Amino acid sequence: MNQGWAELDGNGHYWPAQPPAIPPSYYAMPDDPLVSPSYEGWWARAGALAKKIWKPALKLNAVALLPLLALTVPANVLLTTEQREIQAAALNQTDPPDVSMLSGFMTAIGWLLAATLVATLVSAVVTSATVRLVVLAATGQPVSLREALRTALRRGPAVIGWQILGGFLSVLALLACFLPILYVGAALMILPVVVTIERGVGIGRSFSLFHADIGASLARIGSIWAVTIGASLVLAGIGTALELTIGGTPGAVVSSLWSGLYYLVAGIYITPLLVTAYADMRARREPFSTAYLTPQAEQPAA
Repeated sequence: MNQGWAELDGNGHYWPAQPPAIPPSYYAMPDDPLVSPSYEGWWARAGALAKKIWKPALKLNAVALLPLLALTVPANVLLTTEQREIQAAALNQTDPPDVSMLSGFMTAIGWLLAATLVATLVSAVVTSATVRLVVLAATGQPVSLREALRTALRRGPAVIGWQILGGFLSVLALLACFLPILYVGAALMILPVVVTIERGVGIGRSFSLFHADIGASLARIGSIWAVTIGASLVLAGIGTALELTIGGTPGAVVSSLWSGLYYLVAGIYITPLLVTAYADMRARREPFSTAYLTPQAEQPAA
Protein backbone atom coordinates (compact mmCIF):
# COMPACT_ATOMS: atom_id res chain seq x y z
CA MET A 1 0.00 0.00 0.00
CA ASN A 2 1.20 3.48 -0.76
CA GLN A 3 -0.74 4.94 2.24
CA GLY A 4 -2.11 8.03 0.57
CA TRP A 5 0.68 8.56 -1.91
CA ALA A 6 -0.02 8.55 -5.62
CA GLU A 7 2.26 6.90 -8.22
CA LEU A 8 2.37 9.65 -10.83
CA ASP A 9 5.41 8.88 -12.99
CA GLY A 10 4.83 5.20 -13.65
CA ASN A 11 8.42 4.33 -12.70
CA GLY A 12 7.77 3.10 -9.23
CA HIS A 13 8.38 6.49 -7.66
CA TYR A 14 5.64 7.66 -5.33
CA TRP A 15 4.75 11.34 -5.03
CA PRO A 16 2.38 13.04 -2.64
CA ALA A 17 -1.23 12.84 -3.69
CA GLN A 18 -3.24 16.03 -4.17
CA PRO A 19 -4.65 17.27 -0.86
CA PRO A 20 -8.39 16.86 -0.46
CA ALA A 21 -10.49 19.93 -1.13
CA ILE A 22 -11.35 22.03 1.90
CA PRO A 23 -15.03 21.49 2.80
CA PRO A 24 -17.24 24.49 1.93
CA SER A 25 -18.10 24.95 5.63
CA TYR A 26 -14.49 25.91 6.33
CA TYR A 27 -14.79 29.04 4.21
CA ALA A 28 -16.30 32.08 5.91
CA MET A 29 -19.81 32.78 4.66
CA PRO A 30 -21.63 36.12 5.00
CA ASP A 31 -23.42 34.87 8.11
CA ASP A 32 -20.30 33.54 9.84
CA PRO A 33 -20.57 34.33 13.58
CA LEU A 34 -16.93 35.48 13.85
CA VAL A 35 -15.53 36.48 10.45
CA SER A 36 -16.90 39.62 8.83
CA PRO A 37 -16.07 41.20 5.46
CA SER A 38 -16.60 44.75 6.70
CA TYR A 39 -15.97 47.06 9.63
CA GLU A 40 -19.68 47.34 10.37
CA GLY A 41 -20.02 43.56 10.40
CA TRP A 42 -17.18 43.33 12.91
CA TRP A 43 -18.99 45.62 15.33
CA ALA A 44 -22.27 43.75 14.84
CA ARG A 45 -20.73 40.32 15.47
CA ALA A 46 -18.86 41.48 18.57
CA GLY A 47 -22.04 43.02 19.98
CA ALA A 48 -24.06 39.88 19.30
CA LEU A 49 -21.47 37.68 21.01
CA ALA A 50 -21.22 40.04 23.99
CA LYS A 51 -24.98 39.63 24.54
CA LYS A 52 -24.55 35.85 24.62
CA ILE A 53 -21.68 35.76 27.12
CA TRP A 54 -22.34 38.74 29.39
CA LYS A 55 -23.79 36.76 32.31
CA PRO A 56 -20.98 34.18 32.73
CA ALA A 57 -18.39 36.81 31.79
CA LEU A 58 -19.74 39.12 34.48
CA LYS A 59 -19.53 36.34 37.08
CA LEU A 60 -15.99 35.46 36.00
CA ASN A 61 -14.70 39.01 36.08
CA ALA A 62 -16.48 39.83 39.33
CA VAL A 63 -14.87 36.87 41.10
CA ALA A 64 -11.45 37.78 39.70
CA LEU A 65 -11.96 41.42 40.66
CA LEU A 66 -12.08 40.70 44.40
CA PRO A 67 -8.44 39.58 44.83
CA LEU A 68 -7.32 42.27 42.41
CA LEU A 69 -8.98 44.95 44.52
CA ALA A 70 -7.47 43.38 47.64
CA LEU A 71 -4.05 44.03 46.09
CA THR A 72 -4.52 47.35 44.34
CA VAL A 73 -6.70 49.26 46.83
CA PRO A 74 -4.19 49.11 49.74
CA ALA A 75 -1.36 49.96 47.32
CA ASN A 76 -3.29 52.98 46.01
CA VAL A 77 -4.14 54.13 49.52
CA LEU A 78 -0.50 53.82 50.60
CA LEU A 79 0.70 55.78 47.57
CA THR A 80 -1.94 58.47 48.10
CA THR A 81 -0.95 58.84 51.76
CA GLU A 82 2.75 59.10 50.98
CA GLN A 83 2.09 61.57 48.18
CA ARG A 84 0.07 63.85 50.46
CA GLU A 85 2.77 63.78 53.11
CA ILE A 86 5.41 64.81 50.58
CA GLN A 87 3.18 67.58 49.23
CA ALA A 88 2.52 68.89 52.74
CA ALA A 89 6.22 68.78 53.60
CA ALA A 90 7.12 70.56 50.36
CA LEU A 91 4.76 73.41 51.24
CA ASN A 92 6.26 73.62 54.73
CA GLN A 93 9.52 75.44 54.15
CA THR A 94 10.70 74.83 57.72
CA ASP A 95 10.44 71.05 57.39
CA PRO A 96 11.16 69.99 53.78
CA PRO A 97 10.88 66.33 52.68
CA ASP A 98 13.72 64.20 53.99
CA VAL A 99 15.28 60.98 52.71
CA SER A 100 13.02 58.73 54.79
CA MET A 101 9.92 60.40 53.37
CA LEU A 102 11.14 59.99 49.81
CA SER A 103 12.04 56.37 50.58
CA GLY A 104 8.52 55.73 51.80
CA PHE A 105 7.11 57.27 48.63
CA MET A 106 9.30 55.08 46.41
CA THR A 107 8.29 52.01 48.44
CA ALA A 108 4.63 52.86 47.86
CA ILE A 109 5.29 53.14 44.13
CA GLY A 110 7.01 49.74 44.22
CA TRP A 111 4.04 48.13 45.95
CA LEU A 112 1.65 49.64 43.42
CA LEU A 113 3.76 48.42 40.49
CA ALA A 114 3.92 44.92 42.00
CA ALA A 115 0.15 44.88 42.55
CA THR A 116 -0.38 46.11 39.00
CA LEU A 117 1.87 43.36 37.63
CA VAL A 118 -0.03 40.66 39.51
CA ALA A 119 -3.32 42.16 38.36
CA THR A 120 -2.09 42.11 34.76
CA LEU A 121 -1.15 38.42 34.96
CA VAL A 122 -4.49 37.50 36.54
CA SER A 123 -6.26 39.53 33.87
CA ALA A 124 -4.45 37.55 31.17
CA VAL A 125 -5.87 34.29 32.51
CA VAL A 126 -9.35 35.80 32.86
CA THR A 127 -9.12 37.08 29.29
CA SER A 128 -8.23 33.56 28.15
CA ALA A 129 -11.35 32.22 29.86
CA THR A 130 -13.48 34.95 28.30
CA VAL A 131 -12.03 34.15 24.87
CA ARG A 132 -13.23 30.59 25.37
CA LEU A 133 -16.70 31.87 26.29
CA VAL A 134 -16.81 33.82 23.02
CA VAL A 135 -15.72 30.76 21.03
CA LEU A 136 -18.37 28.61 22.71
CA ALA A 137 -21.05 31.16 21.87
CA ALA A 138 -19.87 31.55 18.28
CA THR A 139 -19.78 27.80 17.63
CA GLY A 140 -23.24 27.20 19.09
CA GLN A 141 -22.03 25.27 22.13
CA PRO A 142 -23.36 25.82 25.67
CA VAL A 143 -21.68 28.91 27.12
CA SER A 144 -20.21 27.09 30.11
CA LEU A 145 -18.15 28.96 32.66
CA ARG A 146 -16.69 25.65 33.85
CA GLU A 147 -15.44 24.81 30.35
CA ALA A 148 -14.00 28.31 30.00
CA LEU A 149 -12.12 27.96 33.29
CA ARG A 150 -10.72 24.59 32.23
CA THR A 151 -9.38 26.21 29.06
CA ALA A 152 -7.95 29.12 31.05
CA LEU A 153 -6.16 26.80 33.47
CA ARG A 154 -4.79 24.73 30.59
CA ARG A 155 -3.70 27.66 28.43
CA GLY A 156 -3.08 30.14 31.25
CA PRO A 157 0.67 29.46 31.70
CA ALA A 158 1.27 29.93 27.97
CA VAL A 159 -0.79 33.12 27.92
CA ILE A 160 1.11 34.53 30.92
CA GLY A 161 4.49 33.57 29.46
CA TRP A 162 3.78 35.17 26.11
CA GLN A 163 2.33 38.24 27.81
CA ILE A 164 5.55 38.68 29.79
CA LEU A 165 7.61 38.39 26.60
CA GLY A 166 5.26 40.83 24.92
CA GLY A 167 5.73 43.22 27.81
CA PHE A 168 9.51 43.11 27.43
CA LEU A 169 9.14 43.73 23.69
CA SER A 170 6.87 46.70 24.42
CA VAL A 171 9.42 48.16 26.84
CA LEU A 172 12.13 47.89 24.19
CA ALA A 173 9.83 49.56 21.67
CA LEU A 174 9.08 52.33 24.15
CA LEU A 175 12.79 52.93 24.70
CA ALA A 176 13.29 53.10 20.93
CA CYS A 177 10.66 55.72 20.16
CA PHE A 178 6.97 56.60 20.49
CA LEU A 179 5.86 55.20 17.14
CA PRO A 180 7.37 51.71 17.62
CA ILE A 181 5.44 51.22 20.88
CA LEU A 182 2.21 52.03 19.06
CA TYR A 183 3.03 49.52 16.33
CA VAL A 184 4.09 46.77 18.75
CA GLY A 185 1.15 47.44 21.04
CA ALA A 186 -1.32 47.21 18.16
CA ALA A 187 0.16 43.95 16.86
CA LEU A 188 0.17 42.37 20.33
CA MET A 189 -3.43 43.26 21.17
CA ILE A 190 -4.64 39.89 19.87
CA LEU A 191 -1.82 37.92 21.55
CA PRO A 192 -4.01 36.45 24.36
CA VAL A 193 -6.55 35.33 21.74
CA VAL A 194 -3.85 33.77 19.55
CA VAL A 195 -2.28 31.82 22.42
CA THR A 196 -5.66 30.68 23.77
CA ILE A 197 -6.97 29.40 20.44
CA GLU A 198 -3.80 28.18 18.72
CA ARG A 199 -1.03 26.01 20.14
CA GLY A 200 2.68 26.48 19.69
CA VAL A 201 2.45 30.06 18.44
CA GLY A 202 2.77 33.46 20.02
CA ILE A 203 4.26 36.85 19.19
CA GLY A 204 5.31 35.98 15.64
CA ARG A 205 1.84 34.72 14.81
CA SER A 206 0.26 37.91 16.18
CA PHE A 207 2.44 40.03 13.91
CA SER A 208 1.77 37.87 10.84
CA LEU A 209 -1.99 38.07 11.33
CA PHE A 210 -1.80 41.81 11.97
CA HIS A 211 0.06 42.31 8.67
CA ALA A 212 -2.34 40.19 6.60
CA ASP A 213 -4.51 43.24 5.91
CA ILE A 214 -2.93 46.19 7.67
CA GLY A 215 -5.84 48.51 6.92
CA ALA A 216 -8.48 46.23 8.40
CA SER A 217 -6.24 45.43 11.37
CA LEU A 218 -5.58 49.09 12.16
CA ALA A 219 -9.27 49.94 11.88
CA ARG A 220 -10.24 47.27 14.40
CA ILE A 221 -7.38 47.73 16.87
CA GLY A 222 -7.65 51.50 16.64
CA SER A 223 -11.35 51.30 17.47
CA ILE A 224 -10.66 49.06 20.45
CA TRP A 225 -8.06 51.54 21.67
CA ALA A 226 -10.47 54.43 21.22
CA VAL A 227 -13.17 52.67 23.24
CA THR A 228 -10.69 51.62 25.92
CA ILE A 229 -9.05 55.02 26.29
CA GLY A 230 -12.36 56.86 26.17
CA ALA A 231 -13.92 54.67 28.86
CA SER A 232 -10.76 54.90 30.98
CA LEU A 233 -10.75 58.70 30.82
CA VAL A 234 -14.43 58.95 31.77
CA LEU A 235 -14.05 56.54 34.69
CA ALA A 236 -10.82 58.22 35.81
CA GLY A 237 -12.49 61.62 35.75
CA ILE A 238 -15.41 60.37 37.84
CA GLY A 239 -13.02 58.56 40.19
CA THR A 240 -10.96 61.71 40.71
CA ALA A 241 -14.10 63.72 41.40
CA LEU A 242 -15.22 61.16 43.98
CA GLU A 243 -11.80 61.17 45.63
CA LEU A 244 -11.75 64.96 45.86
CA THR A 245 -15.34 65.12 47.09
CA ILE A 246 -14.99 62.46 49.79
CA GLY A 247 -11.36 63.25 50.58
CA GLY A 248 -8.73 61.40 52.58
CA THR A 249 -8.28 57.65 52.63
CA PRO A 250 -12.01 56.91 52.12
CA GLY A 251 -11.86 58.93 48.91
CA ALA A 252 -8.89 56.91 47.63
CA VAL A 253 -10.71 53.67 48.44
CA VAL A 254 -13.90 54.76 46.67
CA SER A 255 -11.89 55.91 43.66
CA SER A 256 -10.13 52.52 43.42
CA LEU A 257 -13.40 50.63 43.74
CA TRP A 258 -14.94 52.79 41.04
CA SER A 259 -12.02 52.02 38.74
CA GLY A 260 -12.85 48.33 39.17
CA LEU A 261 -16.03 49.00 37.22
CA TYR A 262 -13.95 49.40 34.07
CA TYR A 263 -12.50 45.91 34.62
CA LEU A 264 -16.00 44.40 34.69
CA VAL A 265 -17.20 46.24 31.59
CA ALA A 266 -14.02 45.58 29.62
CA GLY A 267 -14.16 41.87 30.37
CA ILE A 268 -17.61 41.65 28.82
CA TYR A 269 -17.29 43.87 25.75
CA ILE A 270 -13.60 44.25 24.85
CA THR A 271 -12.87 40.51 24.59
CA PRO A 272 -15.54 39.84 21.90
CA LEU A 273 -14.07 42.74 19.94
CA LEU A 274 -10.62 41.15 20.19
CA VAL A 275 -11.80 37.66 19.23
CA THR A 276 -13.71 38.89 16.18
CA ALA A 277 -10.74 41.08 15.21
CA TYR A 278 -8.51 38.00 15.42
CA ALA A 279 -10.96 36.05 13.25
CA ASP A 280 -11.04 38.80 10.62
CA MET A 281 -7.23 39.01 10.54
CA ARG A 282 -6.84 35.25 10.25
CA ALA A 283 -9.46 34.95 7.49
CA ARG A 284 -7.55 37.56 5.50
CA ARG A 285 -4.35 35.54 5.77
CA GLU A 286 -5.61 31.97 5.26
CA PRO A 287 -8.83 29.99 4.85
CA PHE A 288 -10.63 30.38 8.16
CA SER A 289 -14.13 30.40 9.55
CA THR A 290 -15.91 29.59 12.79
CA ALA A 291 -16.07 25.97 11.63
CA TYR A 292 -12.35 25.61 12.43
CA LEU A 293 -13.16 26.12 16.12
CA THR A 294 -15.92 23.53 16.45
CA PRO A 295 -15.19 20.31 18.38
CA GLN A 296 -15.92 18.22 15.29
CA ALA A 297 -13.55 20.20 13.07
CA GLU A 298 -10.70 18.31 11.47
CA GLN A 299 -7.77 20.45 10.39
CA PRO A 300 -7.81 20.51 6.58
CA ALA A 301 -4.68 19.43 4.82
CA ALA A 302 -2.34 22.30 3.94
